[in-house]
Amino acid sequence: MPILKPISGHTSCAGVYRYLTKNGRALARDFLNIDAPEEEGFDWAAVMDETRHAYRNDTPWGDRPARTYKHYVISPDPGDAVSLEGLRDLAIAWARENFSDYEVAIVYHDDNAGRIPHAHVVVNNTNLATGRRLQD
Repeated sequence: MPILKPISGHTSCAGVYRYLTKNGRALARDFLNIDAPEEEGFDWAAVMDETRHAYRNDTPWGDRPARTYKHYVISPDPGDAVSLEGLRDLAIAWARENFSDYEVAIVYHDDNAGRIPHAHVVVNNTNLATGRRLQD
C-alpha cells in the first residue's frame, strides 16, 4: 500500500535540509517556485527561511509556535515497482496540483531496506500569491 506521511515543522528548514542531504544519500532533487542551480549543495532551506521571514510568517500564531513548513513523505507500494523517474513524475505532479503557489523542494531517497525510492516533499508555509500561511 502506498503511504503519504505528513510531518509539520516548527523551526528553520535547515534541520530538514541537513537530514535529507547528509552523506550524499539524495538520489535526485526537484524544485517548484525556487530558482535552483544545477549543482549539488544548493541551500534551498535558506531560500525558504528568507521567504518566510520576509512575509513575517515565521512568527507565532497567538500562543502557538509558527508551523514553518510541511514535510510529506511519499512512499510507493513496493509491489508497484516504481522507478525513480516514475516517482519524480508523480511527486512533481502531486506538488504542482496541491502547492502551486508555494516554494517546494523534493528530495528522493532509496535508503530503506528494500532500496525502494521514496520522495520527501518539503513545502514552505508561505503562499507566494497571497502572502498567507499554508492551510492544509
